[in-house]
Amino acid sequence: MYAKLFIVCALAVVALAREYPAGVHPAICPNYPYCDVNTLARFTPDGQPIPEWVYNPSILPVAPADPNAAAAREYPAGMNPASCPNYPYCW
Repeated sequence: MYAKLFIVCALAVVALAREYPAGVHPAICPNYPYCDVNTLARFTPDGQPIPEWVYNPSILPVAPADPNAAAAREYPAGMNPASCPNYPYCW
């Protein structure tokens, strides 16, 4: 009886020996102890790739400027915009 229990426990230990620690996904690092650090840095703990713009924000898409949009009016220093709403045509 004890021999059978020992064999079952030994099989359970062998079956569970291939566990990965938190933050390491089996699809990213299949041979766990020998993982590339750069590869681990490019993926989330769930195995999802991290977008490149997180590391390089200069590649974010930028919307083009609208040519039909009115430019904001600039008033000279010391002039109250309420006194001349149609600057430079103040009469």
